[in-house]
Amino acid sequence: MKEKVLIFIFLIFYSSSSIAFTKKDFSNNQLLCSSLLSGFEFVSSNRVKVINTDINKITTINEYYYDVDLKLSYINIFSNENNLRNRVYSIELNSLRVDVWTMTGGGFTTREIFPIGLCEFVKINNFLSYVESLK
Repeated sequence: MKEKVLIFIFLIFYSSSSIAFTKKDFSNNQLLCSSLLSGFEFVSSNRVKVINTDINKITTINEYYYDVDLKLSYINIFSNENNLRNRVYSIELNSLRVDVWTMTGGGFTTREIFPIGLCEFVKINNFLSYVESLK
């Protein structure tokens, strides 16, 4: 009986990340991928700033639209509002893996750009300055 209780408690804590994501509005949330000097700053209920740093340590910011698909546990990021053909990134909510959407000979497909474990939700006052300070 004690083993079942311990397993139950473990499962609750282990799955807490998926339980926590039950909303579609990520306003004022920030997803930081510090080792890659990149991140996502959700500035409203449908807009996100994507911060990327290239190999020359030049940081760029682009603003996109986003929508949360709770059934599939993804945040989809679009260049035009909710236009599936203009999807740029997808973030898997349970693992925080980030995929980029690219055009291939067979159509649109995803490529993993930030694997599981590189990104985490943070609370930082000036997100861009923080990313710049990591350089």
